Amino acid sequence: MKKISGFLAALLLSLPGFAQTTAFGYPTFTQTLTNGLKVVVCEKKDNPLVECEVWYRTGSKDEWDGVRGMAHMFEHMMFRGSRNYPGDGDVFIDSLESFGGQVNAYTTFDRTVYHETIPADKLMNVLKMEADRMGNLTLSQQTLDVERQVVGQELRNGQSNWFQRMQNQVYDHLYPEGHPYRVDVIGYLPQIVNFTTTQCQSFYDKFYAPNNAVLVLVGNVDHADAFAKAQEAFGPITKQLPPPPPVLAPDLYSDTLHQQEYSVDFPVQIYGYIIPKPAATDSDFFAFLLLKDLLFDNENSLLRTKLIDSLQLVYALQNGSDDWSLYPNLCQEYFIMPAAPGNVKVKKIIAAEINNILDDGIDETRIADYLDNLKARELKAAYNVENIASQLGMAEMYFHDFNQYARMREKMETLHSADLQRVAKKYFDPARLRVVNIKPSY
Repeated sequence: MKKISGFLAALLLSLPGFAQTTAFGYPTFTQTLTNGLKVVVCEKKDNPLVECEVWYRTGSKDEWDGVRGMAHMFEHMMFRGSRNYPGDGDVFIDSLESFGGQVNAYTTFDRTVYHETIPADKLMNVLKMEADRMGNLTLSQQTLDVERQVVGQELRNGQSNWFQRMQNQVYDHLYPEGHPYRVDVIGYLPQIVNFTTTQCQSFYDKFYAPNNAVLVLVGNVDHADAFAKAQEAFGPITKQLPPPPPVLAPDLYSDTLHQQEYSVDFPVQIYGYIIPKPAATDSDFFAFLLLKDLLFDNENSLLRTKLIDSLQLVYALQNGSDDWSLYPNLCQEYFIMPAAPGNVKVKKIIAAEINNILDDGIDETRIADYLDNLKARELKAAYNVENIASQLGMAEMYFHDFNQYARMREKMETLHSADLQRVAKKYFDPARLRVVNIKPSY
């Protein structure tokens, strides 16, 4: 084990004590630094790598009119230079890749995550870079001019994909006015290309701070050494954010779509099923996920098996939404079919399967098979540091407790056909389930 200097050891001892548990079979520890940054360390010492992830509790839900797309823009901006790491281009990517690291990031409605897979002996290098861009990001006009054009081009490139183009067309009509998820994460091009440095600084000041983030480290690392390094790197950042104001998301259960028919410039027809979904902290959340997967998204789901494999009436079944959310969300399931007469048969089959669940639930054997598959996927995930970090981060993000990473399987193992039937009646009731019919425009 690497020794800690006397100063750092004393500093570490002055912090609140860390908690120990086990995640994925590996010793896991947590400690919150004095500036509010929560650090989670999972010691998986059977490999030479460390997965380093910084999860910020910010996403497109935090934007306001005029800066739609800013959260995703910052995902790009954060790879540019900072006070102690200046330079042109993607400074952080170039630096990490120079010593063999892999780096990426992503943005959703609720979260922005920066993740790196690095050699274990480079951990301090990465922590210092992460800390510097958390506290000292360079927001120059030159950087902004480059990055807003890059993001704008990314949006334009997305429009070349007919499915994304269709989703963007439908998107504004899915959510009621005032809902935090009403604007797609990518934002609006006219606003993106006109972002100002003042707007960027305002967003950065509002959401990038240690007490609005979680640092997750998984791999060949010692927890005491990692906490000391985290304190050395992030401890000097004194910036603090106030508790976020409560958000009252508009009711999704009584809202109706503004339109129910759309067109797409591609030779397919699509039935989009729009289902109100509970937030991650809702008591129905895991039952809803299980039911959704059994009906739509699992590779052996009822509707995939029947409509794609058996009857061959549908090309593909595409999920268009994030399962995890802080607020009630809309589950979007798209059935992509040939543009041909007789597709109403597909709608009738879907309705029949849903009605069967409403009347009789789901066969217990099918539930048991799904749970066996879930266990196998969890075992596979335990071999990969990135998978472990992702699940620990997700649990911290939505439950403020990384130990909840195992809650999904444990909760699902308690569910039976009657539980899924109850959830089906609540969320899949024909009065709440909405269908959009998307037809070719020619």
